[in-house]
Amino acid sequence: MNAQTPDFKELTDRMRRELTRVTRLRRVVRVLLVIVYSATLLWFVFCLFGGYLLASADYATNVQTSQYILYGFILFCVLHFAFMRELHSLGEREGALMEHIVGELFPEARFNPAGAVNREALAASRLFSESTSLSGLETTSYGRIEIPVGEEVMSVCDVGITSLQGRDLAANPFSMLYRSLVRPIFGTRVESTMHSFRGMFGYCRTERKFRGYVLLLPDHLENKVGYLAQSIQRIRQKNGAKFVHLEDPEFESLFAVYADDEVEARMVLTPAMMRRMTELRRSFNRDLMISFRGDTLYFASETPDGFLRPGRRSLGDERLLEQFWREITFCRTVEAEMK
Repeated sequence: MNAQTPDFKELTDRMRRELTRVTRLRRVVRVLLVIVYSATLLWFVFCLFGGYLLASADYATNVQTSQYILYGFILFCVLHFAFMRELHSLGEREGALMEHIVGELFPEARFNPAGAVNREALAASRLFSESTSLSGLETTSYGRIEIPVGEEVMSVCDVGITSLQGRDLAANPFSMLYRSLVRPIFGTRVESTMHSFRGMFGYCRTERKFRGYVLLLPDHLENKVGYLAQSIQRIRQKNGAKFVHLEDPEFESLFAVYADDEVEARMVLTPAMMRRMTELRRSFNRDLMISFRGDTLYFASETPDGFLRPGRRSLGDERLLEQFWREITFCRTVEAEMK
C-alpha cells in the first residue's frame, strides 16, 4: 500500500471487538424481525380467511381458538417490544462504529448521525426527478458527514427516497403489503424496505461553473424495471437530454452520458476523469450516478445496507473500511479534478 492508503486490515483488527458486537446484535435483530413480521403476515392472512374456518367450528373450538389467539397476541407484544429495543440498540452501536470509522479514515471530517439531507441540493441534482422539484418524493436522512475539500466542504448523506405514488394502499394494495410485511423479512435493512432508493448522496461546490447540466448514469439501468429506471427515462424526455458518445469503450460500458451541451460534456469528462471513474466503478462494483450542474458536483450510489451503516456482507473483514474509504476518496478526487 502507498503512504496515502490506510492499512485497512490493521484498522479492522483494532475494531474487531466493535465489529463482533454489531454482528451478534444483528443476528438477534434478524431472528426477532423474522418472527415478528412472519407473525404479522400470518395474522393478516387469518383476518382474511379465518372467519370461514371458524364459521364451521363448534362453540368449544371457537372458545379454545380465542384463547390461543390471546396467548399469541401477548407473546407477539413481548417479542415486538424486544425487537424494537434491540433494533434501537443496533442503530446506536452502528452509529458509534461509523463515527469511529470516519474518525480513523478521515480525522478532519465531521460525522453527524442525525444530520439531515439538503432537499434543495437533492432536487438540483436531477438524479431522482425529471425537474428541480421533489414533489411526489419523501426523503429520510440516516446521517451526514462533512469533509473539507480545499476551501469548500463536501457533504455526503445516507439518504432514503420514497415515491409517494407507491404508498397509496387503495391504489396499490398488493405492492404495499409486499413492501410492508414480506420485503422486510428478506431485505437487508428493515428501514430501507419502503424506500425507492437508499444509499449515498453527496454534493460539493467547485471552482468551475458548468453550462447546462451533464448526467452520468449506469449504462444498464434503463433496461431495468423500477423507480430509478423510470426516473431516468423521464429525465431524458423532460429535459431533452442528448446522449453523448465518447471515445472510451470501457467507460461507456459502465456509464451512459447525457447532456444538453455536448461540448461542455467533453470538457468535463476528460480522458483522465473517465479513467478515474472507471477505476472506481470497477473497484467496488456498485452503480454510480453523477451530475454536474451550475457550480456543483452531485453524486449518488444505491446501497441497500445504508451508506453510513456497516455493510452486512463486509462486516467481518477489511472490505467494509476499504469500500467506504474509496467512495469518499473518489468524491474528493472528482472535486479536485474540476479545478
